[in-house]
Amino acid sequence: MLNVNSLIGGATLAFIGWIAFSVVDLKTETAVIAVKVDQNHTMLAELWDYYLQDRVNDDIASASFQAGK
Repeated sequence: MLNVNSLIGGATLAFIGWIAFSVVDLKTETAVIAVKVDQNHTMLAELWDYYLQDRVNDDIASASFQAGK
């Protein structure tokens, strides 16, 4: 017959197992998010460099146009 101690022990063991699987799943999701953030940073850094270079080129073109007047 099933007694209370073995029932509580089984429930505790199941709960600890559930926590372990949750931690592994959380670590996996965190790793995926870290890769995505790194890719976004790389993309935004390239876009930012392009924007800054474009501003410099516009300033040079504007200065040359004003100097020619």
